[in-house]
Formats: sequence, structure tokens, C-alpha cells
Amino acid sequence: MEPTQNDGQNGDVRLHAPLPERGEVHGGHVIHEPPTLAKRLALLGVIVVSAVLVGAVVVRMQSAMADQAQLASEREAAAASAGEAPEVDVVHPVAAQLTPLVVLSGALEPAQSADLGFEVPGRIARVEVALGQPVHAGDVLATLDRASIGAQASASQAAIGVAEANVAMLRERVELLRTLVSSGAAPERDLTAATQQLAIAEAQVRQAQAGSRAVSTSVADHTLRAPFDGVVTRVPNGVGQVVGPGAPIFHVEDLSTLTLRTTVSQSELEALRQGMPAVLEGLGASGTVTSVVRSLDASSRRAPAEVVIPNAEGRLVAHALVRARVATGSPVPAVRVPASARRSDGNVLVVTAAGLVESRRVEAQADLDGTWLVPVGLGVEELVVARAASVRPGSTVRPHLTDTTTPAVSEGEGAAPRAADQQGG
Repeated sequence: MEPTQNDGQNGDVRLHAPLPERGEVHGGHVIHEPPTLAKRLALLGVIVVSAVLVGAVVVRMQSAMADQAQLASEREAAAASAGEAPEVDVVHPVAAQLTPLVVLSGALEPAQSADLGFEVPGRIARVEVALGQPVHAGDVLATLDRASIGAQASASQAAIGVAEANVAMLRERVELLRTLVSSGAAPERDLTAATQQLAIAEAQVRQAQAGSRAVSTSVADHTLRAPFDGVVTRVPNGVGQVVGPGAPIFHVEDLSTLTLRTTVSQSELEALRQGMPAVLEGLGASGTVTSVVRSLDASSRRAPAEVVIPNAEGRLVAHALVRARVATGSPVPAVRVPASARRSDGNVLVVTAAGLVESRRVEAQADLDGTWLVPVGLGVEELVVARAASVRPGSTVRPHLTDTTTPAVSEGEGAAPRAADQQGG
């Protein structure tokens, strides 16, 4: 009950009713507070998220229905083709010529190379060459600080002068004593003592001269020179570095001629001969087989061989891995098949007239384009499986003849034959 109030006129006392609260019923109506902006945004977010979830569910249901339809279609196709042999691509081998080869793989080594360092310790005073600079035999590469060497040389020359002066003085004394002894004015023992002193002084001169030569040699040891014509492939970072005796700080390589050093199998050894020409694959350079050691290593069963390649123009890169082909015989008839047609065991798969896949052992040699040349075991009329890795021997297939000009080699299907596979598996 609210307090009473007197209107001040007629003394009546009136009661004032309280104002209605928010959300309460007043006069038959409910009073509501208008929603704020934050509440409106929250409600909108709920609506959007619900719509996204509903859409995602619908998409997943449609995708599942499509997958089921595709699976059903594949089952129907499999049921329809039940009992039919699978289709495989085959090719006719192409007539070609095969030149018997031995492929040698290895690194091109310089004709000669050397790590160079000073024979004496010291501090580098000058570096006379730059990285990659050609040098000739005898060219100065670097020098050590010679401050102490100069003092030693001066002392050595002074010692030689003193010793020579002493010799001259003693020689005069010996001549004088000879005269006196011959006239009886001096005893014989004085001449003998003077002669011995002269011999000692002459020995001291030779000793001083040897010391001078040692100083000169030390001066030479403070200068590092190129031992042969070549290219500088390593230099110190700069002057001031203290180096020890024998520490390699320069490297010089003779790149005028490069040598391919490798090993060959016993069968390749029988075919190789000194003097055979060798051609580097993809480099347009050729050389000569200069060494074939007719002795197999006890563990690897391979023999060393060397090919020398002139590099007067400097086009070849030292230490690069290369492959050289050495022709060991005259060309013979052969057929060409794609690299993918040869299995890892050296066999090829042939489809017979009855559709049966047979595995056939053949001798093969890789050509420069990655295909295989087969001199024996295949004819141009036969059907060879183009991709042997996808078919199992003994299965029945339906051959599908593809381009008879030998399909392109696909990546991972024998595009780069290994050196060990060059002669028949």
C-alpha cells in the first residue's frame, strides 16, 4: 500500500496505485523491453550456423547417394563383363640395328691434381692468385712473411766475411813461418800449429757458406709455386693467416685432360681392348680406352678400366658423373621395344594367338632414347606387352595394338636404365 496524500483542498485522502513493472500485465497488456542490438546479432548468428549445418548435411547426403549410384554402376559393369579377359596394350617390335656396346659409368678425374702447402711454418704475407685462375708451372701462388729470414741472411753473410778474413790472416802467417823455418829463425812446431789453425778457419768458411745456403733454401720455402700447369681450385681466404708446415691451403688441377676411372664386369672385360674409342653420352666428347686391368677384384668381381678424354677447350667438368659408350663390335640386326616392356628380371611378356601371356628371356641393350634393342628372342610380328609391370605371366588377356613406332617411355617405367642393365639380363 502506497502512502496516502492529501490534495489540500477538500481534505480527501487518495491512494496512488504503483506503476506497472516491466513484463507485468497492465490494463490487459504485457509490457516488454525492446531487444538490444547484441541479442539481435546473437539470434542472427544462430540462424546462420543452423543454415550452414543443414546445408552440409544435405551435401553429404547427396555425395553419399552419388557414390552409391557409381558403385552400383560399377557392379553392373563388372557383372556384365564377367567372364571376359582384360584388355592390355601391346606393340609390334620395330626393326633396328644394334651395335654391341660396353657402357662405362664413373667420374671425370683431372689428369693430375695436388694439395699444396708451405714446408715451413709462418704467416701468409701475399696471395698471388685467385680462385679459378689458370697457372703455369713455377708461378708464385703465395709467400710467407720474411722479416726473420732477412735478419738470418744478413747474419749468415757477416759470418762468412769474418771466416774468410780469418783464413786470409792465417794464410799470411803460414807463409811467413815457412820462410822463418827454412832459415832456421823459427821452430817447426810453430809452422805446424799455424797450418792447423788455417785448416780450421777454412772449415769455418765452408760452415758459414752452408749456413747461407740453408737460409737461401728457407727463403725459397717461404714461396709457394705451382708444380704444373693447371687451374687453382682452392685458395686461402686472405693474408695474415698462420699456417703450419705441410698444411694444404691451395689445390691445383690439370684439366687439359680428364680420365674416366671405372670398373667393368667379367663379360665386359672380355669385350674391351686398349685403344678402343669411347663416346660420352650427351656431351659430344670422345676419348680412348687407355687401361684395362685383366684382374678381377676378389670381393666385387670387377676389374679397373680407364678412359682418357682430351679437354683442350675446357667444355668438360671435372669430377662430373658421366657415361661413356664403347663400341665393341659391328652392327647386327635387332628389334626395338619400349623400355616399359622389359621387366626388372630382364624378361619381356609376349601375348600368344590364344591370348595367353608368356614370359620370354631376351638379351637386350639400352639405346640412348631409353628404348631397348633386342638382337635375339623377338620378331617384328609378335605382340609384346607395352607395360610389363601391369600384367602377370600366365594370364589370359585381350591384346590391344597401340602405336607400333614404340610408345614414349613414361616416368618410372625404365626411362633411365642402370649401367648394370646395359648388357643382356
